[in-house]
Amino acid sequence: MNSVIFKRLIFVISLQMLTWTSSLVGEELLFPNSDFESGTLQGWTAQGDAFTNQPTEGDNPQARNRESSLHQGKYWIGTYERFDGKSGAAGQIRGDAATGTLTSQEFTIARPYITFKIGAGNLPGETGVNLIVGDQTIELATGIDSESMITISKDVSEFIGKPARLVVFDRATGGWGHINVDNFTATDNPVVDERSKFALTPGISPEAYPDTGYDQLRRPQFHFSSRRNWLNDPNGMVYDGGKYHLFFQHNPHGTSWGNMTWGHATAPDMLHWTQHDHSLLPYSVDAQAGTIFSGTIVTDDNNSLGKQVGDPKTLVAFFTFATKPKFYQAMAYSTDLGESWTYWNEGRAVVPNQGFDNGERDPKVFWHAASQQWVMALWVQRDPGRIRFFTSDNLTDWKFASDLMRDWAFECMDVVFLPVDGDENNMKCVIYDASFDYEIGSFDGEQFTTESGPFQAGGGNFYAAQTFYNQPQGRAIQIGWMRGGPNAADLYDVPFNQQMSFPCELSLRDTDQGMRLFYQPIEEIQTLVESTHDKSDVDLPAGENLIADLAPLDLIDMTVEFDPGTATSLVFDLPGVQVTYDSATGTSTYTGVDNEGNSQIHTLLPDLKPRDGRVRLRFLVDRISLEAYAFDGEDFRAVYTSPNTAPKTNSIHAVGGTARIHVLKINRLNSIWK
Repeated sequence: MNSVIFKRLIFVISLQMLTWTSSLVGEELLFPNSDFESGTLQGWTAQGDAFTNQPTEGDNPQARNRESSLHQGKYWIGTYERFDGKSGAAGQIRGDAATGTLTSQEFTIARPYITFKIGAGNLPGETGVNLIVGDQTIELATGIDSESMITISKDVSEFIGKPARLVVFDRATGGWGHINVDNFTATDNPVVDERSKFALTPGISPEAYPDTGYDQLRRPQFHFSSRRNWLNDPNGMVYDGGKYHLFFQHNPHGTSWGNMTWGHATAPDMLHWTQHDHSLLPYSVDAQAGTIFSGTIVTDDNNSLGKQVGDPKTLVAFFTFATKPKFYQAMAYSTDLGESWTYWNEGRAVVPNQGFDNGERDPKVFWHAASQQWVMALWVQRDPGRIRFFTSDNLTDWKFASDLMRDWAFECMDVVFLPVDGDENNMKCVIYDASFDYEIGSFDGEQFTTESGPFQAGGGNFYAAQTFYNQPQGRAIQIGWMRGGPNAADLYDVPFNQQMSFPCELSLRDTDQGMRLFYQPIEEIQTLVESTHDKSDVDLPAGENLIADLAPLDLIDMTVEFDPGTATSLVFDLPGVQVTYDSATGTSTYTGVDNEGNSQIHTLLPDLKPRDGRVRLRFLVDRISLEAYAFDGEDFRAVYTSPNTAPKTNSIHAVGGTARIHVLKINRLNSIWK
């Protein structure tokens, strides 16, 4: 059959099905000419200039070089158009500059649903349809950023028997600043347009590259990286009772940011990861397409959602649905420990956009035992920063609890509860953002009260860290995204780009400056140790290599405690990186790399003046990265290095004098991929 004839046949069948569907839902006009088929604005009052030359006649997508309007009948409203069948010409347009309103005659709401077609600009409050009932204004819908209209139904059953008016409005003048509407009817049941149904985005496969290995020369060997392509923020980190889950922002189609999807890996120990098929995939619903931004996962231990099947606890994921024009917070759940996911209410909002920022994002959800409720912390505004707290009993209905206004707050919030110096009777709440600005205080289930801070933790390429929910020993274990640096796929001939930091345990300790966070690699790193080299209480004269007797190093966890003595500097030539300690300034530098792949010297740790005559450092060195910890984790940095230009010989040596090495311990590490 000729393809054109076939398409026309399908179109005719579709129209017949639409007519049949309309008869099922009991459709009638709201008032005469609520479908504009008189070819005039009879029954409507226009203000402004947006609705002149309206209604428009017919559909001329080729002349307009835009999509088909998919209107009903012969006439429809389109404020981009300039042809009403009498003036103007087919396909003639007026653009987006015109504004105005179109108000209907009064009618009585007689059926439970108002059903109509709508398209064009998705600009809530600027383009759309309002319902006026008494002194109430209800925004029924905005456009969908498509000229092709969809049919939607709005529940107005609470207003049955009351007089009402419709207002079609176009207040926008920029891109997509127009509105398309048609065929306002009253129906007994909602009409579901096929294009408004939930659908996964075509072309994004869940497959996680089973044929790609981890044996590339520059592949990180004890830091997590995706088998292929881009990753960024860690998401939904959770222990399900038997294994740890690490979800992550992922681009399945390339080594740069885009197509945000939740990648997925599991491990028995937070180290030995197995990557699985991608979990949460981009989708569209209500004709709005979007991607999956960051969020968290909880174990629904008390079955608040009511979805548990058998013994496994339901995993409930909260994520940002990144759609135009405004993001919102959505939810999905898994009853099989993360093997499959169901989008709650087909991926619609459980927390709508709060109106402060189009990009409100990154919900952090946790169970607050003291108040016996679920809590969500959500970043909703910048300049000034606003963190909004919500509470819920069932994980689906969220009530506003409080706002925390903080200039430092920006995206990827996390909330953890930690004992001070290990004292379980002295617990504090710590809240931090993506750049690891944090405050210490208390949380009563609705409101955070600051006791100290803000402070800055970590640095370098460390960003957007999150902690595992339901960690079985009650520890706060954190993983961050190591953002920035060059595209590893371009520079190092590997199939991926970006990596995670090594898991660290957070602790809260009293110091001379007050309470502060400390962070150290998790103790499970000991399971990776292949061999250990120890030295202690030795002098290191200028020019002498302290580790000359060692075979070349590769993957290492090194602890060193030294007195700089008379040395002007102490130099650590480690695998792929050189670190230099400057005795005069008490700072350290390293051979780093910029975003274009150029080698540069950067500051590593800025405050390393000896304490009681000693400097204490710890280095984790992987193929293209370095993590450095000062004074038992009081400060740390996670950075990308420049292995192609680093010294070829491993060395620890003093310059300009003699240093005293009190402790040196070098652990050679095995790969997590073996």
